[in-house]
Amino acid sequence: MIEGLEIKKLDVHEDERGSLFEILRSDEPMFMKFGQVYISKGKPGWVKGWHYHKKQWDHFCVIKGRARIVLFDNRHDSKTFGEIGEYEVGGNNLMVLKIPPFVVHGFECLGEEDCWLLNVPDQVYNRENPDEYRIPLNDPSIPYERWKTRKGW
Repeated sequence: MIEGLEIKKLDVHEDERGSLFEILRSDEPMFMKFGQVYISKGKPGWVKGWHYHKKQWDHFCVIKGRARIVLFDNRHDSKTFGEIGEYEVGGNNLMVLKIPPFVVHGFECLGEEDCWLLNVPDQVYNRENPDEYRIPLNDPSIPYERWKTRKGW
């Protein structure tokens, strides 16, 4: 597993009325600080990624549909430098992935329906100076060729 990555499997509480699952709590070790909350909607057949942040930690959770989240450790000083992490999440496999800064990441919607990825980053997005650095999907420095499509960024 990529150094610094944290994964939390989510408990789903279900009854005849529906279900409930907690994503992130301020009293658990995974929580750092609140920046903002947003949802990134993915379309089947498209990839959103590669990109990384220099300061920001992300907390990813697929709350609708299913997605493949792929991580690449781009940190030269990391014990897991050059490693790939791949996680199929959503549906019956609910979890939160806490992604460290400088770890390159992207996601691909799986199946025939849109997927919704909820993120709780520890930083507020700065439109004038965004902490977001994009890398092309086919960049040869990232040893990953399993995206089912080449559509995306």
